Amino acid sequence: MLAAAPGVTLDGETYTIADDYSVSVYIGEPGQAMEVSEVTALRFQLAFCEVTSREHHAVYFVEYSSLHGLCVRPPSVAGDRRAGFS
Repeated sequence: MLAAAPGVTLDGETYTIADDYSVSVYIGEPGQAMEVSEVTALRFQLAFCEVTSREHHAVYFVEYSSLHGLCVRPPSVAGDRRAGFS
């Protein structure tokens, strides 16, 4: 998944996220996953994955069986419209 994700590059053993992309990883049990947002890097160890997040300057250590999904949001483009009030 990471090799195919836009804005994600492999640097040695670490996948890094481009500054203008927003990446979230979903961890936990099926139907009860937690979102780790603002991911900046993922590093794969033998038995677990290190997920580094800008949010709260946190590093999560996650067993592979708990990783469920990845969401990549491309950079915002000037002039993009969003629903809501002006």
